[in-house]
Amino acid sequence: MDSSLIKKLVDQLTCKLVELGLYEQFVANFSKSSTNPERFHCVYSLPQAHSLVKVKENYKPKSKKHAESWRAEGNMFFKAKKYQKAANAYTQSIILAPDDSDSLSLAYNNRSTTNFYLKKYGLCLQDIEMAFLHSYPDSKCYKLHQRIGRCMYYMNQKEQAIKAFEKTIESLDQAEICPSEKVTMISDMKKAIDQCGSIQGSNADISIKSFNHCHKGIPKLSGASRQDIPSLSDCVEIRLDRHGGRGLFAKRDIEIGETLIVETPLTSTLLKECNFSHCQYCCNRLALPLPCKQCSGVVFCSLSCRDLAWEKFHWAECLVLESIQDSTGDLSFLSYRMILTAGLSLLTQIQESVGETSLVCKAGYDKEGIYHSDNYYAAYCLVNHDKERTFQDLLSRTLAAFFFLKHLEFAGFFSEKNLENINLCTSVSDVGACGDGPQVSRHEDLQAVLLKQKCNVGGHLLRNNMMLPCNAHEVSEFSLNCESPAMSSTRELAAAIYPVLSLINHSCDPSVVRHSFGNVCVARAIRSIKKDQELRDNYGALYPVMDLSMRQSHLQSQYFFTCQCEACVSDWPQYFEIPNCEPVLRCSICDGRVKIPRDNDPKTARCSDCKKLQDIQGPLVGLSKMEPEFRQALTTVIEGDTSENNLTTLLEFLRYAESKMHRPWQDICDSQEAFKQCLNMQANCFPA
Repeated sequence: MDSSLIKKLVDQLTCKLVELGLYEQFVANFSKSSTNPERFHCVYSLPQAHSLVKVKENYKPKSKKHAESWRAEGNMFFKAKKYQKAANAYTQSIILAPDDSDSLSLAYNNRSTTNFYLKKYGLCLQDIEMAFLHSYPDSKCYKLHQRIGRCMYYMNQKEQAIKAFEKTIESLDQAEICPSEKVTMISDMKKAIDQCGSIQGSNADISIKSFNHCHKGIPKLSGASRQDIPSLSDCVEIRLDRHGGRGLFAKRDIEIGETLIVETPLTSTLLKECNFSHCQYCCNRLALPLPCKQCSGVVFCSLSCRDLAWEKFHWAECLVLESIQDSTGDLSFLSYRMILTAGLSLLTQIQESVGETSLVCKAGYDKEGIYHSDNYYAAYCLVNHDKERTFQDLLSRTLAAFFFLKHLEFAGFFSEKNLENINLCTSVSDVGACGDGPQVSRHEDLQAVLLKQKCNVGGHLLRNNMMLPCNAHEVSEFSLNCESPAMSSTRELAAAIYPVLSLINHSCDPSVVRHSFGNVCVARAIRSIKKDQELRDNYGALYPVMDLSMRQSHLQSQYFFTCQCEACVSDWPQYFEIPNCEPVLRCSICDGRVKIPRDNDPKTARCSDCKKLQDIQGPLVGLSKMEPEFRQALTTVIEGDTSENNLTTLLEFLRYAESKMHRPWQDICDSQEAFKQCLNMQANCFPA
């Protein structure tokens, strides 16, 4: 593992055990352990390990003083009509303000006013709601109702605008303003109500989720979703491949551009650098950050995301986030969050047994026969390659599991409340607590249960630490270079575990492409996929940009296999050496390779495989007719025009070229990349 803290722990523990003359015995015990809970117990049973990991609170606290300072700065920017800077300052005030302080509602009101001036009416309404939620003074509430009415008016929400203006008049009873001002306000509100009569139509969706992200709508699956795998199109199914592993296979011919997977992850973890720009729960980029109630270290896009994050994981992370995000690799943190998301009760039901090696298509399905992406058991059944790992690798990952288990202990994950639903007799039967064996006290029962549960959970952490490097995916965002779109790049926001997506095996010439919408992953066909062919993703080793030896080395070291895809077997050239002058056509009979003769104006050619004579004029004329429009679309996409017309042109050319020509071919490569560029700008996308 690439973690300085874990490496330091391994070195320190090794030194201590060597000094005490215990190292050789530890190595022997650890090496003969056959399950992950046993490996974890070898470390957990060492007092020397516990002395190395001391957990204490380490988080970004709230501060009313700093919140007030930021709000004052926001007021200065607002008076100077620097509204975006004012909004940013008010956001800092909101993040830092204690949840029970009066400064929080005032900061929400300030940011709401600023967003109104910025004409961001949806965001303005969200902050008004938050100001009410945090007890904005009754004497000033008429201002909020008036602002709601004005937002609704500009958003063509006729009935809601009228209702808000009427509520403004009602609220004047509590307003601390002079009678003449009340009379003027009532008159103004009646005029505003009359003006609402001119509103024609309305915007359908004014919810915060419609405004507080940086992507277009999440695509729907092509066709229906599978009843047994809701995240997967019904044109795809799970099968065992020729190596005995699972894969996703086409049930029918699949066209380029079809949406095959739309999957929300089991859980995800933001990179630390994104803690204040993206939602901690759904990974959407934020226009309007909402704070944690307890710390000032994370933000959310909505109350629902904040509540879900607290319920699933942030309750345990909040007071130690600076330690666990600073000190360990992102995938170990993801492993930890998987445990919190699953909960102790479910983890207790999933206990590893010796010789657990067989893999079946239905692994990870629940009792109802459904493969749910939000079911921890689906992720638990993904491959982890424990048999291929060295002693040192296993020890490092076990110590990472130990580090996080100590933080689970600190958070109260193993409290008596969490153990209430665990059957003590069943859990400790192997230590003589039930049946005819010697009876022990309830305290001894509880200690035995605790030890067993901790080792079981530690085993889960260790298993996840081995599984995630082979199965986790990044959540990405397209950093758009507005001045030179061709120089745009993709940046990583977070790590996530997708149980369905993880079933797709690798090719250096993949047939699907992934894009992130928040942390929802959408996989589309980027090549035509014939019935019974396997879908192929890319594990960071694309043939146009990485040579064969580097690809093989990367895949072997991280994923433990030697790639046998067509690009590797045939050693396809990298991008600048890919042919673009003489295409190799597809045989209409056997799909073999038909090379174009060097004769002048040839009309036929013979297939290299089946030797049958082929008409080659039809495909070449077809490509020639499409070329001008394709070239124009390619050029304008490179310049930043990813319109629907260009997308359609590229898709039509790509489908036709793929059906008539063999890869590698530069026009196919170029059209694929341009097509992906269009999709990039529909998914998470933000100006660099």
